[in-house]
Amino acid sequence: MKVFLNDPIALSARQRLEAHVEVVDNYDQPEELDAIIVRQQYCSGEIIRKAKKCRIIQQHGVGLDRIDLQAAKECGIPVKNTPGINARSVAEYTIAMMMDVSRKVTEIDKKTRQGLLTSFGMPETVGFEMTNKRLGLIGSGNIAKEVAQICRDGFHMEILCWNPRRSDEEIRGMGFIPSTLQGLFSCDYVSVHCLLTPDTYHLINRTSFEDCTPNLILVNTARGGIVDEEALYEALISDRIAGAALDVFEKEPPETDNPLLQLENFVAGMHVAGSTYEALERNGKAVVDNVFEALGIDG
Repeated sequence: MKVFLNDPIALSARQRLEAHVEVVDNYDQPEELDAIIVRQQYCSGEIIRKAKKCRIIQQHGVGLDRIDLQAAKECGIPVKNTPGINARSVAEYTIAMMMDVSRKVTEIDKKTRQGLLTSFGMPETVGFEMTNKRLGLIGSGNIAKEVAQICRDGFHMEILCWNPRRSDEEIRGMGFIPSTLQGLFSCDYVSVHCLLTPDTYHLINRTSFEDCTPNLILVNTARGGIVDEEALYEALISDRIAGAALDVFEKEPPETDNPLLQLENFVAGMHVAGSTYEALERNGKAVVDNVFEALGIDG
């Protein structure tokens, strides 16, 4: 049997896979593939329609925006992901980005290395506490819940949430205060935890920043494209918001001349929020388990 995999996964998972199937790193002969594993790669409709033997398309992670779901449905190929497995890792990284921007950790580190800070207590090193602040969640899934728990337990934050697919009663049942999308931008922090779909493309745009607290810090560890980067840049340079951090960009990796990367009140990641040794082991095991089940392999 042949399984497509052209992305790094946990070594233990890859070795387990290679012990039972032939792993191929290209789509040159899609008609020979029995399964497709996607992490960073894309799985187009053209490939899916040619993969007549394929019995499963497995996403390593949660987001399915790299897979042509309509083509998979038309071809009768099941698509699976691994929801919740890396939730804690992404949540911890989200908090790390909040703290970084709030306390200017990256900025201070850079200026210290450059010899630009001549004494402690300089005005440009002053940041914000996170304790007793208000957090707005876009989405209410596993990662959002983990972020909320850390912020509530560790920083005594008040948590607001917007999820158009949930009723106010359901959101209250999760321990959150229901809000409109625009209402979240009255908070001190807004954290993005929704999928990238046609409905959420540029969900955060110029309108979002028109009437928000100037101390707002925006963090996106979900998917690039949900935040309009031009609008975010304008909001940052005009002091409409205090800072932002993106682990994901509309184009990855971002171009080095991306204007956001030139700003001191902006922190960049490289789609690494879920990349911990622990999460990769859990994800790898779940991915291989699903593939082996679909292929009838006892391994």
